[in-house]
Amino acid sequence: MAISRPKGSPQASSPAANPATPTGHLRHLWKFLVPVAIGIVFWFLPAPAGLETKAWHMFAVFVATIAGIMTAPLPMSAVAIIGATAGVLVGVVSFADVTKSTGTDLVWLVMLAFFISRGVIKTGLGRRIALLFMRLLGKRTIGLGYGLALTELLISPAMPSITARAGGVMLPITRAMAEVLGSHADDPQSQGKVGSYLILCAFHANIITAGMFITAMAGNPLAVKLAADQGVSISWLDWAVSASVPGLLCLAIIPVALLWIVQPQIRRTPDATALAQRELIAMGPVSAKEIIMAAIFLGLLVLWIFGADFGIGATLAAALGVCLLLATGVLTWQDALNEKSAWDTMIWIGLLIMLASKLNEFGMVSWFGKEFGAHLEGFPRLAVYMMVAAIYCYVHYFFASATAHISALFPLSMALMVAAGIPPFTAAVSLGVLSNVNGCLTQYGIGSGPVMFGAGYVTQGQWWRAGFLMSLIYMVVWLVVGPLWWKVLGQV
Repeated sequence: MAISRPKGSPQASSPAANPATPTGHLRHLWKFLVPVAIGIVFWFLPAPAGLETKAWHMFAVFVATIAGIMTAPLPMSAVAIIGATAGVLVGVVSFADVTKSTGTDLVWLVMLAFFISRGVIKTGLGRRIALLFMRLLGKRTIGLGYGLALTELLISPAMPSITARAGGVMLPITRAMAEVLGSHADDPQSQGKVGSYLILCAFHANIITAGMFITAMAGNPLAVKLAADQGVSISWLDWAVSASVPGLLCLAIIPVALLWIVQPQIRRTPDATALAQRELIAMGPVSAKEIIMAAIFLGLLVLWIFGADFGIGATLAAALGVCLLLATGVLTWQDALNEKSAWDTMIWIGLLIMLASKLNEFGMVSWFGKEFGAHLEGFPRLAVYMMVAAIYCYVHYFFASATAHISALFPLSMALMVAAGIPPFTAAVSLGVLSNVNGCLTQYGIGSGPVMFGAGYVTQGQWWRAGFLMSLIYMVVWLVVGPLWWKVLGQV
């Protein structure tokens, strides 16, 4: 179901509003000038005591690149290329560093997982799973909420694009459910019947599952690499086990809490099960390609969990899965070539990993942890953990990109936690998860936000209110239940 153009919107942008025109370029010039100015200011400031000049200059290039990602004068990959090229020109990185950046294990893991996610969407497997849960749990509004959460939980491990999950699988089903129950986006009187509730359930389940698996969000491998730069190795299974109990608890809370926050007018939804049944009949019997996709998907989960015992890492398992999808015809190479998000992500995540790694290599991260960690001496470890985690989460109001947030603040926040005595593994995983959870605060803070908000069922005020209230619940879960679970696992 396509999203139609809002009534009254112009068919073509005026020259003044079009960035492709000279006037448009002038209107967007500040987006170029701000990152450049920030980089120049940092470059010419004297390096702090105890930090080499080259490390400070590397930091200036890095900060300018992150600022460029935030102001977004160009797509993220273009900004990353410009930042990396500037780093080469000023001598803080070599061009060999740039060319090697996209050849890392984690970069390939993300790209291959994008191809796998294309198979989930192309075969209709993701949609069938959502409809089956809808038919099973759809007699009550809260049951529909749990159906959306369970769908996200099942498909997220092999879909690193939260935008694709939201737009390709979850939104069409969610919107169809709302409309069959008489809740329409273009009718303010009916939005609150059930549509607002369902959209927010789908969105919040999306970001929680994004934090539960390394392969559920494109920025998670970046967090893993930044943690590795500080000596912490995190496998796919390590992350999944650590996030399992707090994540499942959050998923269990979402439909109940939003029932109180949003207060949908409809509580019983017998029509939803009938809709699901009709849609499943229209889809026909399970196809051979769906069965193959499901088998490969399950096989990947097994390898990601137990593969290390057989010498098969997460990336090799993903490569094997893609090979099988290509060999069985579930995917074609043209499908892979058309998966623009995969190739785009390969560029920007590789370059950001390289730039951030150089900061660690030049001693910037360890210097920061030592200098600022000294001010935290005497504070209880748990207090420091909660304070740093809370700041890391709520500063996301100022970020329009989860990846930019991770690149800018993850290494420094982890260094602060470690300097205060927090176990490095605990610091890394908690910050990695919060890098997804903090996307709940605004409609622009994470990739799936604009997709779900754009459906038109939730006002900005409703979105921000629900996001803030849910964030308080998430923080209690991840900052209280999380450490208790990690203590049981022996990670604290």
